[in-house]
Amino acid sequence: MQANELQNMPTLGLLSSDMIAAQARAANEPEWMVTWRAEAWDFFAQAAPPKWRRTQLAELQQETIAPLFKAQGTAIQWDKALESKGVVFSSLAAALHTHEDLIRPHIGTAVNPLAHKFSAMRAALWQDGVLLYVPRNVEVELPLRLSYTLADGSRAMFPYTIVILEQHARLSLVEEYTSRGIPETALVAPTTELFIGPGAEVRYLTLQQQGQGVYQIGGQVMQLGRDALGKWTSIALGGQLQHMELEARMQGDGSRINWVGATFGNQQQNLVTVPWLRHIGTNTESHLEFKTVVTDKSYSVFDGMIKIEHESHSTVTRLEEHAIHLGSEARSDSIPGLMIDTNDVARAGHASTSGQVDEEQLFYMQARGIRPDEAKRLIVMGFFEPALAAVPLEALRESLEAAIEAKI
Repeated sequence: MQANELQNMPTLGLLSSDMIAAQARAANEPEWMVTWRAEAWDFFAQAAPPKWRRTQLAELQQETIAPLFKAQGTAIQWDKALESKGVVFSSLAAALHTHEDLIRPHIGTAVNPLAHKFSAMRAALWQDGVLLYVPRNVEVELPLRLSYTLADGSRAMFPYTIVILEQHARLSLVEEYTSRGIPETALVAPTTELFIGPGAEVRYLTLQQQGQGVYQIGGQVMQLGRDALGKWTSIALGGQLQHMELEARMQGDGSRINWVGATFGNQQQNLVTVPWLRHIGTNTESHLEFKTVVTDKSYSVFDGMIKIEHESHSTVTRLEEHAIHLGSEARSDSIPGLMIDTNDVARAGHASTSGQVDEEQLFYMQARGIRPDEAKRLIVMGFFEPALAAVPLEALRESLEAAIEAKI
């Protein structure tokens, strides 16, 4: 979509719940969605901004940003032959008319739309979005790909993704957020809710490669049923600012999550990741390991938390973040935490490390004829290997490797 094709709503400072409701009715959305949007906007209008001390929002002039009336950049790649197995991979707007029975019981139940001002804004204003549904016992062998791209000339995008896997279903999904650099600030505010049924397995890669000037502020929650398995990879490379609230929720007994992440900040990027491991069921297990590299004057924050609820028993969990600084002016904050509301925990712990590239490693490699810049490149690429190895598409993995090398 080009700039001359964009049709904007009024700016956020001029919008009202009545305008949003009127637009939803004009799109023939069901009345419950009209009400849902209007109530979310009323909450947004009266709520104070969340107090995020490490997220630098001073230059984001929200009141000047105008959302679009229609979707601008949702693209899906899949084999339509999967329809014969009952798989649904559709725009969320279309699915409101064809699969309302799937959307209504799920939307807003994993990510609370009224958690704070930004979550309410996302709920009220989504246009881009997708419903992905995999029926019971269906295995999707090849990775499906979902891309959200900020249109040229646009300054706002609010994608909403709902993924539902029924019992013993299997799926691999790549979800990407991309844009070009822009001279003014723009806002991309995504919401993703994943519902993984009993015994189901999901391999989920989320990738952020926004352009300069783009602020990405969103929430992603994976809710795991009994004996479900989640394999989550989170990669953040782009944008002027990122503040992503992520949660793996071990709801069902025996549910498990293996989660790896990679963040690379350069120039003056402010990349904030807030991952939670929430244990509710019995005999649940989680392992989270994030790797961070910062250079130039960038600032990265890892604000991770393990929360073991009172009803959880025999939990096994581990959360780690490790950071490398490639420059003296770069900064990273690691804030791992652990909250336990039960006396029955099998094993729980967290850790973090931060420092420069290991001088002994550099000396060892240079002693064998490797140039200092090449040695540093090899160390960083090896540092990110756990996340890169989890990328299921070879061409995408090679593209990510090139993007990382360009930052070193």
